[in-house]
Amino acid sequence: MKKMTAGMAAVILLAGCGTGQETSETATADAGNAEQQKADTANGNGNATEGELAADSAETAMQDEGAPSAANGEIREFDLELEFTDGREWDFDYNRNKALIERDSGDRLSGQDAQDEFGRLFKSVQFSTSSPLEDIKREVLEAVNAEQPDVRDFELDVKFDSGEEMEIDHDVRNGVNSGEVGEFSLELQFTDGGEASYEFESDGREAEIERRDGSEIEGANAMKEMEQLIGQVTITMGRSIDDMKTEVLQALSIDAAEVRDLELEIDYRGGEEIKFSHDAE
Repeated sequence: MKKMTAGMAAVILLAGCGTGQETSETATADAGNAEQQKADTANGNGNATEGELAADSAETAMQDEGAPSAANGEIREFDLELEFTDGREWDFDYNRNKALIERDSGDRLSGQDAQDEFGRLFKSVQFSTSSPLEDIKREVLEAVNAEQPDVRDFELDVKFDSGEEMEIDHDVRNGVNSGEVGEFSLELQFTDGGEASYEFESDGREAEIERRDGSEIEGANAMKEMEQLIGQVTITMGRSIDDMKTEVLQALSIDAAEVRDLELEIDYRGGEEIKFSHDAE
């Protein structure tokens, strides 16, 4: 009887040991499976949908890469349009939600490829109102691999996070600056909401001035005042927006601190057109 009891005890003991071992192995296997599931999910092999994985990947890429930035500040929006002498057109469009580059009809970049190209462009150009316009144009064309003699019309619009905006439009057409002004247009917006405009057309001997106080002047008196203004300023691609803006406002005896937005366009008889604007808001 004692032997049977001992034998049964041994069986029970062995059974207990087996159960404990199986439990331990099961726990280890479960833990391993859990780790594998985590690894599968991280590697895109789990149960997550393709859309979720793609979204996670895109979000990670944006966090890693960040938005393209300029050497002199964060760019919020960027638009560049080029027209070539042979009729080709290139368009570069960027904002925080979209990046698109179109060269002619069949060459198109979007997504990360476009983001990368804008990143290189923004870092290689000094977008500053203190830089001569011709330097900005040259640097931009070099960055996008466009030959300057082949570009007929260059239109650039850059908006910064600060609210500042600068615009440059240079149409060479025949590539000649005769020095003789055919048309001149100046528009001012003041910090208090007021506006003023100055218009001149040489061929028709026409001029019109609308002052900040709401008064208007036309005819011979306006023509005389406009010719005097044009004679006091020099508008060329070799000068910066800051310099030309200062010169124009001094000629008009206007305090620069009171001007929020200035837009100036000049057409020379030889065919060259220069337009620039600066919104300091």
